[in-house]
Amino acid sequence: MDVQGILFIILLVILFILSVIFLPYWMIMRAVPKVIKAFREKNAVGEKNAVTMEELELKPRSIFRRMFARRDYRQNALQFLIRADVVDITEEGKFFLNEQKLMLSKWRHL
Repeated sequence: MDVQGILFIILLVILFILSVIFLPYWMIMRAVPKVIKAFREKNAVGEKNAVTMEELELKPRSIFRRMFARRDYRQNALQFLIRADVVDITEEGKFFLNEQKLMLSKWRHL
């Protein structure tokens, strides 16, 4: 194998690794504004207006639907927002958007 073949294989490996690491992150970051919009459309701002995952329409799709549709990263974005303390969970397991913490995050402009 010549040098060009080796460099091509190395390039393919690097591209594969980058796509495995950065593509899902990028897709989650694209889904974050959609999740925030869903909270605002359902008026789930504050603990008294908390909603379930079904009400937010973020319930996992069935296996049959997942086979024929693109992957939905909104659930991953919701988990990301929970870890970032932008979304809080009530004792009943309902979710709500914490506007004060949202204003301190990088998504304050949404």
